[in-house]
Amino acid sequence: MSVVSTIETPNFAENQSQSLTIAGQSVLEWQLAALQKSGITTCFVEVDNVSGALLKMSDAGERFGLTIHFVRTLEDLQKSSNLKSRLVILAEGQYFSEDILHRLIVSETPCVATCDIGNESADFERIDLTRCWAGFTLLDTEKLGSIQDIPEGWSIASTLLRFAIQIGTPFQPLPQSAIQNAEIAKISSAADAQAIGTKKMQTRVDVVKGWIERNIFGAIAERLAPVAWGNASFSKYAHFPAAVAVALSLVLTAVNQAVFALLFIFLGLMLNQIQTLIDIKSHGGRRPIHGTVFWVVSIISALYVAFSEATVGSNAVEFTTIMLGLAALALPIPAKRWTANFLCSPALLVLGMAMSAYFSEYAFGLKIIVFAQLALLLTEQYLARRVVAAQKQP
Repeated sequence: MSVVSTIETPNFAENQSQSLTIAGQSVLEWQLAALQKSGITTCFVEVDNVSGALLKMSDAGERFGLTIHFVRTLEDLQKSSNLKSRLVILAEGQYFSEDILHRLIVSETPCVATCDIGNESADFERIDLTRCWAGFTLLDTEKLGSIQDIPEGWSIASTLLRFAIQIGTPFQPLPQSAIQNAEIAKISSAADAQAIGTKKMQTRVDVVKGWIERNIFGAIAERLAPVAWGNASFSKYAHFPAAVAVALSLVLTAVNQAVFALLFIFLGLMLNQIQTLIDIKSHGGRRPIHGTVFWVVSIISALYVAFSEATVGSNAVEFTTIMLGLAALALPIPAKRWTANFLCSPALLVLGMAMSAYFSEYAFGLKIIVFAQLALLLTEQYLARRVVAAQKQP
């Protein structure tokens, strides 16, 4: 990979990196994260100068099992003792989705990824009259020693690309849909980076379960995302508002304010969902501990409200437990099913609980919610069986 400056791409410096930032991360960071998820453990980055930001990135990579080396010339790369059996070459300033990069890497077959010349690929490096380099090449490292003459001013990636073509490395054509869907994209301006970030947000919102979570919380997240991505401390502190909201719900329950306690749980769910959608950076596959703590405290708060509202013979705690259990059973329902809009919406359940508490019919309202859940679960099971039966028909 490379961060060496070109005409289109500024050098990797603290005061210039914003134009190459997608959702708060540089293109290089997205490349590194996607490679690491595909099993790559050692990366070489071509640089003119090693900035503090690059050193910080290298330290962060080591914590997730990714070793990063900085090289200035092809000779530095050839002499490295960390070269493995195969070498992946990625184009400078180019975004790759994790899925498409994974498919190319796991094939383990030396190749040069290409795409047809067109409006979408106008910024890509041209190979011949009809094809462009799609920004990915896979080579056997044993052949690197035969490279001697390097054209003046050429980057390591361009040199290795030309070498791969000269030795007859097979071309791997990628469909134009990969470019149209922004699975691969040349990032040469802030507008390009913003477009990729927007598409990432839309994709994440589309797969959210629950009507309220997708259409209300998701819409708010899409509006706030550009502002949050421009704030370096967002990822570090964004989970605090949701934690404060559920903590206040416990306090309000203790002072017999069940309706307000439930509304603060609802607020916490909203803040947590927005934070989760906006924070689309890669974390090396690790689940943040604060996310688990949030859900545990939210469940405890809901049970606490049920206990405070329980009267003799009302079974409020029991029905709250059943309601939470049915919600857990509904989690595997695909987001595209209409039943997921209701069954997989914690916000909707909390609103139903708040209305029950407001009308002083808490236990009765819980029973209605539970019976509605059962009816929808039976409907979902029936629909799922119909889909399976239709797929089995010749």
